[in-house]
Formats: sequence, structure tokens, C-alpha cells
Amino acid sequence: MTRESVSKILSQESSAEELWMALKSGDEYALERLYRVYSKTLFQLGISITGDPDFVQDCVQELFIDLWKYRENVKKTDNVKLYLFKSLSNKINKEKKRLNRWNARQLKAIEGLPQYLESVETKLVNIQREELLQKKLARALNELPVRQNEVIQYLFFENFSYEDTAKLMGINLRSVYTLAWKALSNLKKSVLMLVFLLAGIAS
Repeated sequence: MTRESVSKILSQESSAEELWMALKSGDEYALERLYRVYSKTLFQLGISITGDPDFVQDCVQELFIDLWKYRENVKKTDNVKLYLFKSLSNKINKEKKRLNRWNARQLKAIEGLPQYLESVETKLVNIQREELLQKKLARALNELPVRQNEVIQYLFFENFSYEDTAKLMGINLRSVYTLAWKALSNLKKSVLMLVFLLAGIAS
């Protein structure tokens, strides 16, 4: 007897339990028949658990997809309806928990979004402020007298000590201190106004 003829007999004469066994054996028509017999009742059950028709419909369809996918491992049962009811209830509860976890993560992400955006904005402002200050500092350095510029380069950009700077410039240590103090004073005057301006913008 061919599978087609078996399916025809099943569709006309078999009980739910026989359809179940046929499903386990790989009979697609048995799956289709079970869906036709129980899908409406399962949908009504799902609506009684949760009031979301689309969600329930998805769960019912996924239930039968899983039945076919894992048919070889499906347990034997004397009450197919009860088995399907329990399976649907478990699937709905599992999906609801998964969605709740997802929603909780989304809510947490949304709640943290303003702080994140504020942090990004602050970083951008700080970067812009830093770029402006660097440009202003570079301009101020170029405006320094040659020896003052030189002492700043050695001390703060090359990280030489005051003693090494004195040797490099061929002057005594006291002169290095004097040049550095004058250079820093001039730089402060040049940059201070920009710092105050940026501070006012940021606030």
C-alpha cells in the first residue's frame, strides 16, 4: 500500500491517536489532518491565555512546525488533544517570557539612551574644545620669541629636564627658569580668553 493510499485511509477513518502515530512515522497528511482538527480549538485556548490573536496564531503554527521537525522524538499519547493543549500552553509561556526579557532589555536600553547621547555630545564638545585650544596654543607658540618657544619645546614637548635644556641651549639653569616663566605667562594670556569663552558655551 502506498503512502498516498495510507494517507487517504487516515484522513477518512483514523482516530487522533492513529494520526499521531502516522505523524511520528513521517506522514505529512497526518500532520495536515491534525492541524485541521485542532488548530481552531488551540487558537481559542491561546486567546484565553493571552489576548493577542497574532501572537497566538504564530504560536499555533510554530507548534505544528515543531511537531513535524521533531516528529521522531514526539512521545506516544492516548490523548492527543491534551498533549497539544499542554504543548501550546508551554510554548505561549516560553515565548511570553522571552518577549518580556527582550522588552526589558529594550526598555533598559531606551532608558539609558539620553545619558548615552549626553555622553556622546559631551565628548564631541570636549573634542571640539580641545581642537580649538590646540590651534590657539599652536598659534600662541608661534608668536613667542624664538628662545621662549625653544625652551617650551624642550621642556614640555620633548620632556627634557631643566638641566638638559640648559645644556642644549647653552645657558645657565636660572636663565632656563626665567625663559620658561615668561613663555608660560605669554601663553596663558593668549589662551585664557578662549578657555573662558568655551567654558561659557559649554555651560
